[in-house]
Amino acid sequence: MWTRVSLLILLLCPAPALAQSIPDFSGVFLRNHVEDDGVNTIISGADDPLVLNIMQGADTLKVIEMQNGAQATNVYDLRGRPMINVSPDGVRNKDRIKFKDGKLVMNSEVTDPRFFTTPRLTKETWELSPDLQTLTIQPQIEPRGRLPRDFHRIETYTRQTSLRAALEKVQTTSGMNKCKSVPPLPGHRVSPNIFHGIDLGYTGFEELGWDVSFEARLVGEFFDNLIRTNSSESIEIRRDGKLVPTYSGSLTLEVTPGIRPHPGWEFSTMGAIMGRGNKPLPDWLQTPRFRIKWVGPENRDLGEVPSKFSQQPWSDLAPFKWYLLVIPAQDVPLTDSLEIHILSPTGNQLGCISGHI
Repeated sequence: MWTRVSLLILLLCPAPALAQSIPDFSGVFLRNHVEDDGVNTIISGADDPLVLNIMQGADTLKVIEMQNGAQATNVYDLRGRPMINVSPDGVRNKDRIKFKDGKLVMNSEVTDPRFFTTPRLTKETWELSPDLQTLTIQPQIEPRGRLPRDFHRIETYTRQTSLRAALEKVQTTSGMNKCKSVPPLPGHRVSPNIFHGIDLGYTGFEELGWDVSFEARLVGEFFDNLIRTNSSESIEIRRDGKLVPTYSGSLTLEVTPGIRPHPGWEFSTMGAIMGRGNKPLPDWLQTPRFRIKWVGPENRDLGEVPSKFSQQPWSDLAPFKWYLLVIPAQDVPLTDSLEIHILSPTGNQLGCISGHI
């Protein structure tokens, strides 16, 4: 009798309806690839490595995010109840998760009056590969605002053997530890007149919700009346028709900081860039340190060079903030590169720029 009843129940209620298989996302994952198909860009996640330390229990999912020194912890209810999580910069998320077809679906209501007046709805779909070694996260956002209709983003994470191994790998791959030299864009015409100074390049990093950047520029009286000319073999710098092979005196190095919400596609950057206009810079970004070196056949290490934080209230533009450094340059060949190591107040490197005339 009981056997027939049990069989009847199983026939009326197939297995998927009785219980849904819930995947276990526990483990340490390192982001290694980010793809933005909607805007036709594919970028590597190596320069800004993001570590996810995921702990899944019977009722909760705990995710610790670590990126370039910043850390955030989010906790989600596996029974579908909403949970409030707060990002390191104070953005409040009301998160609710569910499992569907072997995937984890996370719906969030993001509230931040600094950037939008009404809550913004986001959705993330998490999926593990069959061998459990790859985690794929696909975020969506509504309303789409300026995003193309076909925009979608895919982030790929690779399982690591341990948290320690992941953090060691981060140290060796982070773009903070690389000196970036930015060549001219293909087809970009470089002006022969350089009397206003030269742009050396930029560097930056992503830190859990924010993009921090630095742009470097050399200016000074030395650049007055300088002309860049193309010879048959190389670029030559002349003044009044005479070849100028070396710098003279001292130069002024301008390093301009900037910070804006990340991801860049999630918010409009107009009015959100900090460090320009009336947006304040965080305290740690107002007191960086700079280690400077001339790099060429004979390197000249200037050590740590003091800087002055300045703000120029131009009449036609919003106030502009930058750091000013005096760089000794007497008899330095124009072919040498200036290497700028940007350090935090505690001495950790935030980035490096290398550029030349």
